[in-house]
Amino acid sequence: MVSQYKLSVCPHDTAKNLLGWFTLNTYLQRKLGTGIHFDPQDNFLVERQTVLEQPHHVVVYANPYSALCFARDKAFVPVARPVNVVDETIVVARAGAEVPAAPRIASATNKLIIHNLGLQVLARVGIDAAAAEFKFVGNHLNAAKAVLQGEADLGFVFNETWAGMSATTRAELQVIGESHDGHAFHCFMVSPEWADKRDAIQQILCAMHLDPAGLRVLEDLKFKAFEPVGDEIIPVLIKLADNCDCT
Repeated sequence: MVSQYKLSVCPHDTAKNLLGWFTLNTYLQRKLGTGIHFDPQDNFLVERQTVLEQPHHVVVYANPYSALCFARDKAFVPVARPVNVVDETIVVARAGAEVPAAPRIASATNKLIIHNLGLQVLARVGIDAAAAEFKFVGNHLNAAKAVLQGEADLGFVFNETWAGMSATTRAELQVIGESHDGHAFHCFMVSPEWADKRDAIQQILCAMHLDPAGLRVLEDLKFKAFEPVGDEIIPVLIKLADNCDCT
């Protein structure tokens, strides 16, 4: 029988390594002695609304915007984050191209921290976002493709997406600016339904690197370790999100 309790993970992460997250879920179940059904989704907006609208999502691994929504609307509590993994934005243009005064800008969506960080980068390099025309293209790789294909003058690209591009592709782009805030990151959260298990889940996640079986899961997911976090991160997310729209 499938457990009523569910784990939800940001689709950006499951797209990279779905099996790895199944393995982490199995590890967490064994350590807790409780069944948890891994409930992956293909689209981050669908994933966010599923957690907000359906019952029994007791553990989530959320991107920064979703983490804010889950804390604000469902009283989820942050418990752990990957060590030295942060969300930043790289603003790119086609190599050698000049940026017009009123640029066309490709962004995955305005419902992720990456977009807001991109706006901050524009301000730092003297580009007026109010004069720009934004095109929302669904994911970060599409934002880079829009620039390469001449459909946009600039693109907001997630730092992890940028790092995963081939050297040949990156050579066709130039970096106009990038964020170095270090304040935005994905994190695990626990729902009020499992408030009594919060400490146990935090301890399990943050000790994985000390357990050979846990270390293998971390290596598969390309994480060094997890470290504890708590409610202190919520005000930071609110500031970064700036009028977050969870719909």
